[in-house]
Amino acid sequence: MSIIKKKYRIENMMCAMCVAHVQKALDNSEGVISANVNLANNSALIEYDNQITSPQKLKEAVDNAGYVLVIEDEGKYDTQTEEKKNSINFLKKLFGR
Repeated sequence: MSIIKKKYRIENMMCAMCVAHVQKALDNSEGVISANVNLANNSALIEYDNQITSPQKLKEAVDNAGYVLVIEDEGKYDTQTEEKKNSINFLKKLFGR
């Protein structure tokens, strides 16, 4: 058992319900020991067993819940395109589509 505790940036969270969705996605992920999601700084402090799960699996769980867990070493991305995607996702959530 090898325990990792790491802070990840979470994108697209706008309210307490968003935090609850991300928290539930992480809590239900195999290998996660604890997760502390924070709306104020758009992050999650996650403690997990890296022999059971991985950052990519954590990302998949959060992404499947409708949010984005950012793995910092993914490389750079076009921020303008990312902002447009975030705005579209927010509007979809707002209007239930």
